[in-house]
Amino acid sequence: MALDRTDPRGGRPTVVVPEAPLPPLPRSLWESREVRDAVRDRSPGAVVALARRAHGLRQDELGALAGFSQSAISRLESGSNIAYDLRVLRPLQRLLGIPAHLLGLADHSLPVAADELDRLGFAGAADGGGGVVGLDLGSLLAITGAAVFSGPGGTVSAEALNRLRVLRRVINDAHNWRGSDALMSAARGLYDFVDRLRRSARGEQRRDLLGIAATYAEFLGWLHEETGDPRGAIQWTARALEQGQAADSGDLVAYSYVRMSQLAEADGDADRVAGLARAARREKDLSPMVRALALRQEARGLAGAGDEAACMDRLDEARAEFERVTPPSDDEYWIGYCSAAEHFELERAASWLALGRPNRAIEVYEDVRQQVWRRLCAWEQGVHVAKLAHAHAIAGETDHAVSLAYDALDTARATKSAQVLRELGRLGSWEGSRDVAELARGAR
Repeated sequence: MALDRTDPRGGRPTVVVPEAPLPPLPRSLWESREVRDAVRDRSPGAVVALARRAHGLRQDELGALAGFSQSAISRLESGSNIAYDLRVLRPLQRLLGIPAHLLGLADHSLPVAADELDRLGFAGAADGGGGVVGLDLGSLLAITGAAVFSGPGGTVSAEALNRLRVLRRVINDAHNWRGSDALMSAARGLYDFVDRLRRSARGEQRRDLLGIAATYAEFLGWLHEETGDPRGAIQWTARALEQGQAADSGDLVAYSYVRMSQLAEADGDADRVAGLARAARREKDLSPMVRALALRQEARGLAGAGDEAACMDRLDEARAEFERVTPPSDDEYWIGYCSAAEHFELERAASWLALGRPNRAIEVYEDVRQQVWRRLCAWEQGVHVAKLAHAHAIAGETDHAVSLAYDALDTARATKSAQVLRELGRLGSWEGSRDVAELARGAR
């Protein structure tokens, strides 16, 4: 039983606080198209809004139950950075009875869409289809294990190799939902599984497994970088390089050099950044995508060295290579599969900033921001918002810079992204505003 919604003194709605726990919502809601679309679009606020309305609650009523203001609930549901804050999502998830994986909260599991499981031949995990399920490492290995030794003579089957490549893409997609630390155990478990298989394989199958292992090692390098462990990032990226070389894969070797170049940016050595990217380009028979990524990375080094003309030339070349990419028709992971044309323009904006041209950086950011911003995962948004804040700070637009920097800081706290914090830290060396410098120091 609940209080009346009408204030008898003025006819205005009053906050209604239910006297009993909220009843569970039907499973059909979690399997509905609206929820699936919200989960696909990585919009936890939209899931909360759907659950709130299903319980018949207004925003102020939900806020009163959860201990938040109506404006906080409104900002969460509209998709602001608060929608990724675990301190807000956790109590709302428990209160409304939302399955944790729909908000990206299931610990150490990967959110996997039911149609992905169908492709992997593991539809039973979805309990009848629809929605997204969270799978732990044991379930992920079960997806592949059944197919491993069904090949002739006890060899690893082609189907198992396919599943391992698809799972590599699945955990890459899960990174848009989960923090890097939550994915670490699943990624390491899958890597170890592939590595054990390749030790007993022979011939072409051994090279295939070496290549697959290299993609998992590269991802582990990224996860370690994202969690602020540069030593682990370098070790895993070096392992990816070694296994790519053993697999005789030019693309894997080249991309490992690209990742090493990105890791070298932390040292501020622009020549090394550009040199490692050039090493990537020297590999033979590169795909257009990998060549585009190597050219884009070389442009970053050239921007750091102050070579404006060469930097912009490389970005133009990278964009031209990207236009030549023909995506494969299957569901397997391939290097650069989540890249879009707008990513190269975001890199152009970042390069203008590195070249000391903040107004050009702002101009390019504003041109592409509305087109691509919502398609970026949360940590990537945070990185570019921090860069845009830096550009506005240098341009003398302090208030705008501080506002953007706080948005980036919210994202860093929600995603625990060392990348975003590193970008915010660059503001600390800027002496134009005490507010901006103090904000950057507070982010460390």
